[in-house]
Amino acid sequence: MTAAYGQVTTGYWPAVVIGVALLLVLVVTTIVAVRRWHRAATSSAPAVPGDADVPRERCRVLIAEALIVRERVAGRIDAATYRTRMSDLVSRGRGGADHVER
Repeated sequence: MTAAYGQVTTGYWPAVVIGVALLLVLVVTTIVAVRRWHRAATSSAPAVPGDADVPRERCRVLIAEALIVRERVAGRIDAATYRTRMSDLVSRGRGGADHVER
């Protein structure tokens, strides 16, 4: 049996066009997702590699200072111990000791 405009098999071209369009959409969305993932993975690096550890070290020093002040205010340490620990903290910031004991 033949259609009015040609053979029966020629009627499948709309399905082929829709299938190709869907395949193209799938490929494009996959490429976009991979690019976003790659951009997110590479942008997590610090902007200036030499300054990467400076904020962390500042945070550690500020936390240590806050703990020393807290102990002093609570009365757990005397003024001489407070001064010693603070001076140790300052010397650590200049490349001195690695840690401050509590």
